[in-house]
Amino acid sequence: MKTRLKQLSSWLLGIAAALLLLALSWVASNGRWADALPRPVSAELALRPVTVAPERNAFFDMQGLEAPDGVDINAVGRAELTGEREGGTWQRRWPQGELWQCKAGERDCVRLWLAHADELRRDLVPLAVVGERCEALARAEFFEERWTERPAQGPLSQVSVAALPFPRFAGLTSCMRWFGMRATLEPDVSRAMAELTRADRLGRRMLEGAHSLIGTMIGISLVQNNWLVAGDLLAARHADPALMEPLLAPLPASALNPRAWIPHEAWFGRAMLREMTDAVRPCAEGGEAGVEQGWLGRQWCRLGLGLLPEQSQQDSDAAWLRRLASVPAQGPVACEVLLSESWMQANHPSLAWRNTIARWTLESASGHWQAYVARQSDLELLRLTLLASLRHGSLPQGVTIEPGTDGLRLSACRARVEPRAPRALIRLPALAEAAAR
Repeated sequence: MKTRLKQLSSWLLGIAAALLLLALSWVASNGRWADALPRPVSAELALRPVTVAPERNAFFDMQGLEAPDGVDINAVGRAELTGEREGGTWQRRWPQGELWQCKAGERDCVRLWLAHADELRRDLVPLAVVGERCEALARAEFFEERWTERPAQGPLSQVSVAALPFPRFAGLTSCMRWFGMRATLEPDVSRAMAELTRADRLGRRMLEGAHSLIGTMIGISLVQNNWLVAGDLLAARHADPALMEPLLAPLPASALNPRAWIPHEAWFGRAMLREMTDAVRPCAEGGEAGVEQGWLGRQWCRLGLGLLPEQSQQDSDAAWLRRLASVPAQGPVACEVLLSESWMQANHPSLAWRNTIARWTLESASGHWQAYVARQSDLELLRLTLLASLRHGSLPQGVTIEPGTDGLRLSACRARVEPRAPRALIRLPALAEAAAR
């Protein structure tokens, strides 16, 4: 019996020693001392420089769109993004409710607005000043997205990148809806289309000047929804469908390509990975969201075990470069490319011996990039489909039309990439439905 206990004890000690040796080996491979040497960022992932002077950039006007009367909204917008604006609420607010929350991608907003025309007219009266600002935005020569950079000094110098002032995009969406409402209430079709032409110019400027993923997706939504409102309006007025053709002019090839936003996402990812083990941001402050970590959590954060900042940044950049290798220099990406291995990620992230936690995090967060690229491709396919419906031509390759509860829907690239996503199908306007009959 004693012999067996000795043997069991020896085995247990051996197993414990092996586990300890394994743990020490993992620590040796995953501490700060094991991090990769710095490497310059690839030119393909370099941030696009902002070339427009701030005082001429309508992107800052958009930030100050709802500021009080009589102020320089560009100056207010710049102060908003640099953290220099004093606290307080904006004096102007867009109305709320069903009319102002209607999304043309989901329902026929023109029909809704016409049914509540009197209420809509009352809502528009107090919006004269902010409406003039929307018109000025539509006339602006320069519109280039600009994100806040952490300054070397001042109150924002010690906050994490994720906590820096975030650009305001909601006002631009409200401006586009304002143009659509004015067009709907305008009895003269030519003047109504002039309103939607101004909206189209504003949406295209936003899309062309976007540098980030969110800016690009909002630009896509603005342009797409304006097309749908125009198609619904012309159908409601029984107007000449050819009036819509000027809105369907070709989009800038660069705006339909993920190279427009990938450098910004890669930069933001590098900044976040670098700060996950930053002794000031966020380790010493209890984490990015301000949650108290406790002593053990702060020590783990400072040691950065399994989370090597430089190696993580290089791993993230390498993943982006693999995706970019399959992307054309200009124009939309073919849907077959987005279904390839470089874009479609495994359902379960794999374990890695070195940089374990960071690689797990990167693989877990990299799943749905292809759906965003598909939205860019689908915008062009929607444009071609609308043109085909106006000219009674053939549908573009890769597009099918499916019936829905609220009319016809376009099924294209995103529907293939995300077959179960409820918004993967695009609602076609009533004008296209009439042409299909």
